[in-house]
Amino acid sequence: MLARAFAAKLALVSGAGLVGSWGWPALAQAQSEPEILAPGHKITRPLREPTLAATRIDATELSRPGANAAAVLSRVPGVQVSETGSASDLSTASVRGATSAQTPVYLAGVRLNDDLTGSADLSLIPLWMLGRAEVYRGNAPADADRLGIGGAIYFEPLLPRTNRLRAGAQLGSFGQHAGWLGAEVGRAGDSALVAFRAAGAKNDYPYLDNAGTSNPHDDRLLTRPNADSSERDVWAIGRTSLGRRRARLTTVFNAFEREQGVTGLLALPALTARSATTRLLAGLTAEVPCSSTPGCDLVLTSQAITTRTRLTDPDHGLSWLPQSLDAEGSRFAESARLWLKGSVFRALLGASLEFDRLLEDGATTLRAKRSTGSARVALFASLPDELELSSLALVTCDATVGPQQSQGCADLRPELRLGARKRWGGFELRSNLGRYARVPTLGELYGISALSQGNWGLVSERGLAWDLGARYEALLGPVWAYLDAFGFARHVTDLIAHRRSSVGTVQPYNVGSARVLGAEFEAGAQFAQHARASLALTLLDPRVTTSDVQLANDLIPYQSRIAGSLYLEGFVAPQSRVLARAGLDARLSHRGSRLADPAGLLLLPASTTLDLGATLRLGREPDLSLRAAVDDVFDARHFDFIGYPVPGRSVYCSAEASW
Repeated sequence: MLARAFAAKLALVSGAGLVGSWGWPALAQAQSEPEILAPGHKITRPLREPTLAATRIDATELSRPGANAAAVLSRVPGVQVSETGSASDLSTASVRGATSAQTPVYLAGVRLNDDLTGSADLSLIPLWMLGRAEVYRGNAPADADRLGIGGAIYFEPLLPRTNRLRAGAQLGSFGQHAGWLGAEVGRAGDSALVAFRAAGAKNDYPYLDNAGTSNPHDDRLLTRPNADSSERDVWAIGRTSLGRRRARLTTVFNAFEREQGVTGLLALPALTARSATTRLLAGLTAEVPCSSTPGCDLVLTSQAITTRTRLTDPDHGLSWLPQSLDAEGSRFAESARLWLKGSVFRALLGASLEFDRLLEDGATTLRAKRSTGSARVALFASLPDELELSSLALVTCDATVGPQQSQGCADLRPELRLGARKRWGGFELRSNLGRYARVPTLGELYGISALSQGNWGLVSERGLAWDLGARYEALLGPVWAYLDAFGFARHVTDLIAHRRSSVGTVQPYNVGSARVLGAEFEAGAQFAQHARASLALTLLDPRVTTSDVQLANDLIPYQSRIAGSLYLEGFVAPQSRVLARAGLDARLSHRGSRLADPAGLLLLPASTTLDLGATLRLGREPDLSLRAAVDDVFDARHFDFIGYPVPGRSVYCSAEASW
C-alpha cells in the first residue's frame, strides 16, 4: 500500500525542481550561535530568535521508552495537549490558550498542520529518529511560514556526523512493540541517513464505563475494544555540498502508513470500524550564497505533503458518519528567502506560494481548494550593551474555492511583530508585541475526520498579543541554575474555538471576542555529571468577553487553568570504555480540570501522574543503550479531549545498539 501511494505521488514530488524545507538553513544558523555553559550542562532553550519565549527538548527525553510527542510537549510551560486514547490515536497541541490550528508543527522543516487539517496530529511524529524539539511559546520565528499567535513547534532530525549502523527494539504494556533499523554516513560537508521502523499495539487497556450516568452503581470496568494499530515509517535524509561557494542541497523524504481500529464512543463502542492513514512528505533545500563574501544567502525551497485517510464502518457503529469515508489532503509550497547579514543588522526578505486541496468521498462528495501567497520583511539589530531588537511585517492572501465560500483574498491586513531583549550579565528581559489574522482552515470549514466536524459559517479571527519575560541564570559553584518567567496577554476577535456535540464529536465555532491572560514559569538546576532538575508551571485564565453571552460560564473550552511538571534525574557519566552513562529519573505532572462545552456542563477532571525511568549506556563505539520506564505509577484515572480514557499504568523497555 505504501509503495503504491508513493508511486501515485512521485510525479508531484519529482516535478518540484528545488524542493525542500526551509528548516535546515535555520537549523544551521541556530547551531552557529553557541551558548556558553559549564562542562556537562545542557542547552535549555533554542537560539533561533533570542527575543522569543522558547524551550528546547533534548534527545534524552525524546528517546524515552513509550514516549510520544503529546506526552513530551505536555511538560513544556504554556503547552497543553489533547488526546483521544492511546499513543496511536489523534493528539494535538496548543500554546498559551490558542487552538491547535493556531500552532504550526514542523517536522524536518515541513509544516504538518497545513490548511487542510488545521491541527497537526502528534501521534504521527516519529520521535525515534529525532535529535531535538524546539517550542516557541509566544510567536513563531520570522522565517516560519505561519506567524500566528500560537507560537510554533519544531521537531528536528539529527543529521549524522559519522558512519554507523543503528538498530533498536521496544516492548511495552497493552501489546506495544516496535523495531527500527538505520544506516548513517557522515563526512565533511556531506551526510545521509536512511531508517525504517515498524510498530504495533493492541491498546486493550481497561477503562471505567459509567454508562453515561452520574450513578456510581452502574459503573463497570471494561477493556477498550477495537483499538489495535500497526504502522510503518521510512525516512531518508541527506545533505550535499555544492562546489566551493558554501552552497549545499538538503533532501528530506518520509513515508508513513498506519492501520488501526476506531473505538467510537465509550457508552456504545464501534467494534468493526477501521481507519487507514498514509502520508508522504518530501523536499529539497538549495542554499546558495549571493556572492563570494559571507553575509548574503539565498534559500530556495519547496514542500510536498499528502495525507490520505480511509474509514470503513460496516456495522455503522459510528452512527454520525457514513459507512465509508475517504479523505485526501495535499499541499505543495514554494518559497524564497534572502538573508542579508552584517555585524549589527540582519534582514530577511521572503515570498512564498502554497496550493492546498481537500477531497472527500462519503455520504456526500466534497472538493475544496485554497491558494496562499505571502510576502514578508524582517529586520534584526544587535546593538551595543547587549541590546537586541527584531521587527517583522507579513501580508498574506488566502483564496478558497469551495462550498459557501466567497472568491478573493479572505484577509489582506498585515501581521506585525516587534521584539526586544536586553541583557545585564546573567539577567535579561524579553518582550514582544504582535498582531495576527487567521482564516479558517479547510478542515475547520468542512471537517475531515471521524471526530472533527466542519462549520461553513466560520469567519477569520484576529488578535493582539503582548508578553514580557525575565530570565536569570548563574553558575553557583558546580551547580548551574536558571529561572525563566513570562507573563502574557492576548485579545481575540471572532476566536475559533471547539465544542463537543451530543454524539461525542467536536465542531469549531466563532466565540466572538475573548481574552487570555497567563503566566509561565520554568526553572532548572544542573550539577555536572551528577544530577539535574527542572520545574515547569503554567497559569491560564481564558475568558469569553462577548457582551451578549447568555451562558453563566465564560471559560473557553478545553483549556486547563493550571498545569505543572517537576522532573528529577540522578546520573553518572564516567565515559569509560565499559560504562558511558547510568541514570534514574522521576517526573510528577499535574493538569487541572477543563470544560468541554461553552455552557460549562461537561467537565474533564484534573489528573496527576508520576513517571519513573532508568537509563544504562554501555560502551562507546560500538555502544548499547538500555532504557526502562513506568508511566503513571499509581494508575490514576484520567480522561482527555472528548472524555476518552487515557492509558493508566504502563511499563516500557527498549534497547538500541550502534556500531
